[in-house]
Order: sequence, then structure tokens, then C-alpha cells
Amino acid sequence: MNKIVGKNSIKNIGIFIILSVILFSLNGCGAQKPKEKSVTVFAAASLTECFNEIGKEIKKDENIDVVFNFAGSQALVTSIEQGSKADVFASANIKYMDKLTKEDYVSDSVKFAANNLILCKNKKSSVVVDKFEDLSKPEIKIIAGDKSVPVGNYFHKALDNQLAEKNINEDTYKNIINNIRSQELDVKSVVSKVALGEGDIGIVYRTDVNENNKENLDIIELKEFEDLKVQYPIAKIKSSDNENANEFIKYLTSDKGKEILKKHGFKA
Repeated sequence: MNKIVGKNSIKNIGIFIILSVILFSLNGCGAQKPKEKSVTVFAAASLTECFNEIGKEIKKDENIDVVFNFAGSQALVTSIEQGSKADVFASANIKYMDKLTKEDYVSDSVKFAANNLILCKNKKSSVVVDKFEDLSKPEIKIIAGDKSVPVGNYFHKALDNQLAEKNINEDTYKNIINNIRSQELDVKSVVSKVALGEGDIGIVYRTDVNENNKENLDIIELKEFEDLKVQYPIAKIKSSDNENANEFIKYLTSDKGKEILKKHGFKA
């Protein structure tokens, strides 16, 4: 009888050992699975097409999933100040990055790209604009960015500069202001309205006239916009402990990232 119990005990121990080995192996396999990596990037609307491509490439190369939130830089800043979860912020001007730096939301920002301000014209529009003061013609309907938006701020800066340098007079200045039919909260809305014919002329960035809309839009370059420094800084949000934030910035500023930026018309 004792002999039989001994045999059963040995058998049970053997089964226990086998099950333990199987469970250990399964746990080991689970630990070897690649860790899922993701990063949340708040980026200026003018970076949409370019950053979407960068997102696809970094997924292929580094297995990092990028979740983008594209909007006007000012709207993104407000979201960050109100506690929205973000790992990285990319702005269409230095002003808003400086604001977040002073408020201690970011540090060590890097300038990664530059752009040019231009006019886009609906191809069906009959208006003629060859020089800055032509924007004061009574028949012209202008779509611009709101002053709080970088693209609108750049335009008003150029307008104020022309008045200060006496290249235009007070009446021309007022007429240009009066021709602004709509002031949008991001540059993509400006592009969209002009492409749809809701305005003749829009003030946008060079990179915003692209494959998606060039059938409907012409580009007009003005010398008065040449001295404007349209720069894009990027930084990690201080409260984020996501190591992939730095990986995204590193990838963006790498040779491959610069190639993609240039492909989309940015200076990098």
C-alpha cells in the first residue's frame, strides 16, 4: 500500500515539473514580445502632409506608432496649458514655443524647418495681383489667418512693415484690411476656402499648395514676404516621461527626416 502511494507521489511530482516547465516557457515567450511603442505629437496644421509621411516611415524603421493632433499652433498651446496629454509639440513660429518655454512646459526646443509666406489664388478668379498694394483693389476677396495664428500673424507683420516703411499709405492699408473676408484659425482652412472659391486670394505657406489642391490654386510670390522668418521649432513636453518623444525628434532631424521635409517643400 505504501509502495503504491510512493509511486503516485512520484507521478504527481513529475506532472508538476512538466507543467511548471511549460508555464515558464510560455511566460518567457511573452516577455520576448516587442514592447509596443507610441508617441503623441501636437503639430502645426501646415505640417500635416509632411508629418504624416514621417509617421509612416518611423513606424517602418523604428516600430513607433505616432498619434498626431494637427491644429493651429495657438490652439495646441492652449490644449497643452489645459493639461491635454502630449509628448511632443511642433510650432509654426518661435513665439508660441517661447511662451511654453517661459511657462515651463517645454525646454531645449530645436528649429528643424523653415517656410515661405505666399499668396494662393483660385484659378477661376479673374483678379490680378502682381504686387503687394494690389491686395487693396476693391474687387478682391482675401482669406487670411487670424492674428492669433502664425500664418495670420506673419501677414499682419508684413502689412504693418509696409506701412511703417511708407511703401503703402494709410488708405491702401485700410483697403487691404477691409478686403479680408474671413480670418481662419489654421492655415488649412485658408487653403480650403480659396480652393472652394470662397475667396480670390489666400495668405498661406509655400508648402500648403501641393498635390492635394494645385489643380485649383495658383501661387503668387511677393518680395514683401521674403524677409519674414517662418521657422518651425519642436520640443518634448516636460511632463512626458515617454522616451519615444526624443526618438521622434531625433528621427525628424535625421538625414532621412530632412529629406522628407525637403520633399514637401520645407527648408531643412
